[in-house]
Amino acid sequence: MNLDKAHRSVFAQDRPALPRVLFLTVGRSPRQDILPEILNILDIDLDVVELGVLDDLSAGEIEEILAHDGEESLSTYLSENIRVVLSKAAVRRKLERILDEIQPYDCDLVVLLSTGLLRDFQSPRPMVNAQRAVESAIIALGSNDQTIGLIHPLERQVGEIDIPVLNQFNVTASHAREGDRDSLARAVMDVADSDVIVLHSVSYTEADREIVAQASRKPVLLARRIIATAIRLMLQQAPLRSGPALSAETRRRLERLTPRERQVATLVCEGLPNKVIAAQLGISQKTVEVHRANVMSKTGASSLGGLIHMMLGITPSTLSI
Repeated sequence: MNLDKAHRSVFAQDRPALPRVLFLTVGRSPRQDILPEILNILDIDLDVVELGVLDDLSAGEIEEILAHDGEESLSTYLSENIRVVLSKAAVRRKLERILDEIQPYDCDLVVLLSTGLLRDFQSPRPMVNAQRAVESAIIALGSNDQTIGLIHPLERQVGEIDIPVLNQFNVTASHAREGDRDSLARAVMDVADSDVIVLHSVSYTEADREIVAQASRKPVLLARRIIATAIRLMLQQAPLRSGPALSAETRRRLERLTPRERQVATLVCEGLPNKVIAAQLGISQKTVEVHRANVMSKTGASSLGGLIHMMLGITPSTLSI
């Protein structure tokens, strides 16, 4: 993709006095099937820019980056009913090229809208990586001795899943097509013994969450909610909202943090080392260490798992059916 040719005009527009957030998708933009619901959950005025890996690619070019048997894959849609399974390695290369051409002044935050095993994908700018955000939620759940059921869109993703952090937890995985009640019900049976179910894809909707919650009578965590919470915490200009995701006590503790400390805390919860956090935020590693210590002190969190619980608002009430 040539960003200068295809999207430079988008960034060249005069910016309103709002945080500009770039949403990157592995499919085509705009993602009317995903972004409106995330923005509704956020309830913050933003200047939104969308870019997709498949933007402006021909059918032949898309065919060249489809996943082969045995290759790690990412699933997305060309249209409402046409799904494509892409090579993770090829998508990664295209995402890196896009980010290389984005200037520091183009946006305030980058959001990678993929929960498809791109946990190690880094950005030179502040980023919410959907995969790492969801993994943070899983860590918080697992550290509370809860067994976890993961539901993926594709059967092949169940076999491909390789998340090191999950090795220490009791996890069961299944698959179900988004919006397919029968498919979701079958997946629920596979993970019926889990304490909590995680819909492990940004393609799952609030309606899907409700179907799974009613069928399982278990708490269900939706990736879109996790991502929205991480975005809110990363935007320095955005005030904390009480909402359903934050208890009064959690809100009080988080309000002790400075905007920069909230950003550091969010990236710490994603599992990023201090060196990478420093690079993303344009500060020194020593400053990150100071902010990190302040975060733990001000919030009263005794562990990373406890901090993640607090930052993402993961409580029994937020997971209620």
